[in-house]
Parts: sequence; C-alpha cells; structure tokens
Amino acid sequence: MTGGRCGSSYAPGMVLPKADALSTVPDPPGDASTRGLPGFFARYQGLIDAALRRELEREELPLYDALRYMMGWVESDGRPAVSGGGKAVRPTLCLLASEAAGGEVDRAMPAAVALEYVHNFSLIHDDLEDRDRFRRHRLTVWAVWGEATALISGNLMLKVADRAIQGLMDLGVSAGVSVEAGKALTANYLRMMEGQFLDVSYETRLSVSVEEYLDMIERKTGALIETSVYLGALVGRAGEPERGVVSGLQRVGYELGRVFQIRDDMLGVWGGPATGKPVGADIIRKKKALPAVHAISHASGSGKAELERIYASDTAASACDVERVLSIMSSLNTQDYCHRLAAERWQNARAVLKSLELSGDSARDFEELGDYLLVRES
Repeated sequence: MTGGRCGSSYAPGMVLPKADALSTVPDPPGDASTRGLPGFFARYQGLIDAALRRELEREELPLYDALRYMMGWVESDGRPAVSGGGKAVRPTLCLLASEAAGGEVDRAMPAAVALEYVHNFSLIHDDLEDRDRFRRHRLTVWAVWGEATALISGNLMLKVADRAIQGLMDLGVSAGVSVEAGKALTANYLRMMEGQFLDVSYETRLSVSVEEYLDMIERKTGALIETSVYLGALVGRAGEPERGVVSGLQRVGYELGRVFQIRDDMLGVWGGPATGKPVGADIIRKKKALPAVHAISHASGSGKAELERIYASDTAASACDVERVLSIMSSLNTQDYCHRLAAERWQNARAVLKSLELSGDSARDFEELGDYLLVRES
C-alpha cells in the first residue's frame, strides 16, 4: 500500500447517519430482528409469522427443516430457535399497502407470505454465490448442509411461494385479479434474478456507471419491494382495485426499493456490529456497490490508481487496502453522496404519497417507514 503505514481498518469520522426519535417495537429477548423498526410493524408481525408457519406445517420431509432453519424458527439440529428470523419488510409492506388502499389484511396475506418466501429463496442462493458463511448471526444454509442442499432448498422455497399466492382465490379475490397478482410476482422475481446476475457480473468489471448500478438495484432489490406494495394494493379490496391508488403506491414502492438498496450498500461499507459483518465487508469482497462505483468514477491521480489496483486484484482486500479505500471515499465525500441519493429517492416517494388519498393512518405509516429505511443500521 502507498501513502504510509496501515493502522486500524476504519477511517476517522465515517459514521452512518442515525435515526432520531423513531417509534420502535420493543426487542424480544435475544432477538435483534425488530430492533429500530417503525412501530406499525408490530401490527402485522404476529399475523405474518403465523401465516408463514402454516405454509410449512404439513411438510414432514427433512429437507423442509432447512427452510424452517432459514426462516429462523429452528436451530440446525431441529430445536426451537432462540432468536427469530428477518424483519419481514416485504410482507409488512404488502399488508400496509392493502390497508392503505382500503383493503383487508387477511385478503392480502397469501401475497405477503409468497413475497417473504421469494425473498428467502434469494438469500439462500445469494449466500451460496457469495460464499457467505453467516447471515443474521447464524451459519448460512450451505454452510450447515452443503451446496447441494442449499440449491434444492432455495428452489423449494420459491415453489412454496408459488403455492402460497394461489390461496388468493380461496379468500374471495377474483380470478382475474388473482392471475394478475401471480403474473406480477413471477415477472418480478425474474427481474430480481436478472439483477443478481448483473450484480455478480459487475464483480469482474473495474468500471461500472451509476446508471448501470441503478438499473441493477431496480431489478435485484427494487423489483420485489415495488411488487410488495403493488400486490397489497391490488388484492386487498373487495371488488375491483382502485387503479389510481394501486399505481401511485406502486411508484412509492419503486422509490423505496432504491432507498433500501442504497442504504444496504452503505451498511456494507460503513456498517458495524449490528449488521453481523465487519466494517468494510463489501470492500474486502471488492463488491461494486454504490460507494465503490462512486469512488472509482470520481477518484483521480494516485487515489484512482490505488482503487484500480485494489479492485482489479483477484484476492480479497487486505486490512490496509480497506483502510486506504475508506480514506479515499472520505476524501471524495462518498458517504454523503450515497445518503443524498437515497434521500432524493425518498423525497420522490413522499411527493407521491402526498398526492394519494389513503385509508386511516397509512400515509403516516409510510412516512415513518421511509424515514426508517433512510437511516436503518442493520
């Protein structure tokens, strides 16, 4: 490394923006999955968990144990898990959108369940592709059962999602709307897979533009978040959906998807213990997330040469390399750039929200959600 001796792997002054006084759900003992979440998550949490469990309760083959493990319900030996699973952001968005459009939570639950299973399918395969051994502070599925079981488990999770959304008609959703919902789910998990392919392909390219990055995240993360809001608004109402509200909420979901992924990219570089990964985790892997895209495209002179050397290497970045990249990003105000870009997307979503007539306190809940996504710490 040029530029002097290498010290700690964290550059001074690089602290992620924190939340102010967001309403939160109390943390269950030993469970960090709800930490810092907006208060309205508690309204749906128990309902979502029960519906997710029902979808697998009749399955007895040992293969399904890997799915229950991934969902956070059991340990690898089958004992009940001490901590829970993920935050259930996507099914929560689905149910919130259903109520916002004047619909009922129960009618949207098959879509909510399907969305969470699709999401977890992607995580199982992502962990295998990235060789990540830990997620949510536990060993990943492939690290416990091996690559073959992880591949099969991910595929099985996706088919469970396809089965779950078929329950819409059983709850009185019209055949036409049910088919529309199923098509939307399939189309958008295909977009999600396309985004994952682009993400992986960018790891072998030194130069990735911001426009290419935004296209990738609209597929990889944005597609499923956008679809979560769209499906909830589409299926929750009895009778025909209110298309103007459905379209408006879909646009909100589109922008929130960008906010979510940009913040995720920031956590991959400047996050800490709450993420379960070290500071600079994405730098170590040379991941072409937004901070790297910005730094490589804006650096000059020796800084650009060092970034190109580090990101072109076939080996993981050293602690000294991580420190140097963080220092260059600090000089370029990369963290501020990423936060501003996410904030712009949230302001776009907020403007759409203000134009919609939503039921109850849904607009306020969406406001709280956007503020949370912009500053979340895990």
